[in-house]
Amino acid sequence: MDFRNKYKISAAIAILFSSFFIIASCSHYDELENSPEESKADERSHNSGKNCATCHNSNGNEASSLWWTAAGTVYNSNAHYLNNVSMELWDGKNRTGNLIKKITSDKNGNFYTNQIMNFKSGLYPVLVYGNTVKKMQSTFNGGSCNSCHNGVQQSILKIN
Repeated sequence: MDFRNKYKISAAIAILFSSFFIIASCSHYDELENSPEESKADERSHNSGKNCATCHNSNGNEASSLWWTAAGTVYNSNAHYLNNVSMELWDGKNRTGNLIKKITSDKNGNFYTNQIMNFKSGLYPVLVYGNTVKKMQSTFNGGSCNSCHNGVQQSILKIN
């Protein structure tokens, strides 16, 4: 093999690997994994009760690391925002199978995460507040809880 062919092959391999690393580094998934964002019990967020995915999505005002993969608002029986509630996402009904994610509501009752989860087969949401557990008996395939639990389509998420 002459020098020109070796050079062409080496250049092609270098371009191929460079392209792979450029594409991989531009992945939104890498950005999410490197910039985890989640609600915390001692913090406050905004727009409680609104559909978070209106802005916190791949095309919204809060795109990028503030793209929520699961989010919603939880209330007490008097419809006041409830702090420090756990939203658990299970792959089996009635808290069976694997716990995929546990998110805690903040001081405004909002829970949210940007961590990547596989909703393909559906997940079973469970609210936990102290000794009280409230389980959704059907799966859901998306993380925008307030899109349904808005007081119109479905009741708001309440737990005491």
